[in-house]
Amino acid sequence: MDIKAETPATKPTPALIVFGADKDGKPHASWFAEPDAALAMKATGVMNMWTLPLSTEAHRTFAAELPQGRVFASGRAFVPFVKKGVYDRLSALAGPAEAQSTAAGKTVAQGPTTATGDVGDQTSTVTATGEARYPRSWAGVAIGSLVLISEGEQDGWYEAEVIEAKAGGIYTLRWRDWPDLPLLVRRREHMALLHPNTAAIEAT
Repeated sequence: MDIKAETPATKPTPALIVFGADKDGKPHASWFAEPDAALAMKATGVMNMWTLPLSTEAHRTFAAELPQGRVFASGRAFVPFVKKGVYDRLSALAGPAEAQSTAAGKTVAQGPTTATGDVGDQTSTVTATGEARYPRSWAGVAIGSLVLISEGEQDGWYEAEVIEAKAGGIYTLRWRDWPDLPLLVRRREHMALLHPNTAAIEAT
């Protein structure tokens, strides 16, 4: 009887790193493969963590040092603990803004969590600049701010500009790269903030 050799399973390729500190300040970090990347990004909004797309060889090399994460149907993800030294190196790799936050002992995550108070209705066509354009917290989101939104679990997350803000955390948005498409309305919990180093990266 012929015995066929088993074909080794293809090892998934890291596409995204999810990282952040929990409510007790303990660091977490893990990588996710492309099939799980969209769900992992969505989970960061629930878990209040950062994401780092692996766009450079340095990113991919670092991801090999991290454990693989898992996503669940509940919308959450399993992101294991990592040593502080590993987390500090990851924060430095992601950008100086996060390294500074970590050194100060603050939770580096700025995902879509609840914010105290509501903004009044605002509408404008003015483009925000500086920190207002790239807010680091939900309190800083204003007309002209850029945030991340998605149209579904099968789609990625893309930049959109806030053009109207209503009480209760409801925003009207316009795609940054496709301004001619219809406007969208999203609640705060269905949005995410850009990495705080985005402004510096886009300025180069």
